[in-house]
Formats: sequence, structure tokens, C-alpha cells
Amino acid sequence: MNDKVEGFVLSQSDYKEADVLMQVMTREYGIISLVGKAAKKLSSKNHFLPMCVYEFIIDYKEGKTIFSVHGYKLLRKYFDDDNIAMMTFRNILAELVLKNRDIDCYDELLFVFDRLEEGNRYLLGSMFVSYLAKRFGVSPEVDGCVICGNTSVVSVSNRDGGFLCHDHLGGNETLSVERLKKFRMIVKATFDNYDVLKQFDYDSRDFDLILSFFLDNSDLKLKSYELYKALNI
Repeated sequence: MNDKVEGFVLSQSDYKEADVLMQVMTREYGIISLVGKAAKKLSSKNHFLPMCVYEFIIDYKEGKTIFSVHGYKLLRKYFDDDNIAMMTFRNILAELVLKNRDIDCYDELLFVFDRLEEGNRYLLGSMFVSYLAKRFGVSPEVDGCVICGNTSVVSVSNRDGGFLCHDHLGGNETLSVERLKKFRMIVKATFDNYDVLKQFDYDSRDFDLILSFFLDNSDLKLKSYELYKALNI
């Protein structure tokens, strides 16, 4: 009774007449669904925002997946509807967590969100995607050509599973040495290496490379990523 759980609100939708239904990543129980009673009413004291961390009071019972919120306290706020580019990027990461709900990534998610405003979002997003790819079991081969092992590589192939040399390039795009180096570093790195990696200039193309690899090899689709590309931000 009255269990306190810390949770990151990944998404929020209307539920019944005046309630909201939140998909929440918690450290203790993974992703659970929480109902905010009367949260849509202007007169209600209960108001929640996505992309925020709360301490929720619920009555947790093993085997259940939906719980009513009896009390809450805002701990961290990442919601910022004045910054469309950043919110769209955050939505990509939140949807990735929802689509990989069996992967425990609470601390990693907060690591990234705590640094997005001040840090390079493409680097942080790439690190998070690479972490999920490792946990999902689809991390790319970056020690040499995935076909012959040649360490002189010129491209990344989503279909073949990693680096390709010139002899096995096929129809894949040739990439610069710098971009291949950054791709290899992001695949090999852990979050402990963040201070080293932030010295490198990761851009949107670097993020697209690792994210498209993960999506193609996990057979996932992200509506938020399609919106992000359409907005060209």
C-alpha cells in the first residue's frame, strides 16, 4: 500500500472521460501504466507532463500492469514545448524505450536526458541507441569488414551487419574516415566514455547512421523519427 516509485513519463494519452494514461519507465518495475485521475479537468490538482520524472505513490501489486496514482511529486522536468527540435529528438528516445520495453535502461535514459540541453544531442542519442543495440543483440561489426575481415573499411552496411571494405562495397555509400571512426567509437563506447567522446563533433548524420542500423536490424519503426526527418531539424 502507498508504494513510492520513481518514474520517467515516456508518453501520455487521454483515458476515459477525464483521466490520462501514462506509460512510465521505473527503475524498480520497468515500464508500467499509470492512471492520473481527473487530470484533464482544469480544476483538478493532478496535472502531468511527458518527458518528466516523478515520484509516484501507487498501490503496487505484482501481476498488475495498470495502477492509479494516489499522489506524486515532480523530480525532474525535461518537457519544453518552446523547443520543437529538442522535444522531437526526446520523443525519438522515449519511443525507442517504449518499443524495447523489456530492456532495463532507466539510468541510461536519465544520463542522456540530464545532459541534452548542455551537451551534443547527436552524440548522446547515438550513445543511447548503441546501448540499446547491444542489449537487443544487433550491435554492428566494427573491427573489420563483416564479410572478409579486412581492417581497411570504407562503409557501413545495415543489411550485412557492419563495416565493409572496398572489395565488398557493392551499392553502399562510401563514408569518410572520420565518420567511420566516430561510428566505431560509438559502438565500442560505454557511458563511462562520455567525457572522451564529447571532444568529437558528432552530427545528425552520425546519429542517423547508428539509428538506421538499429531500426533495420531490429525491424522497428518509429513515428517520432519519421517526424524528425520530415521537419529536417
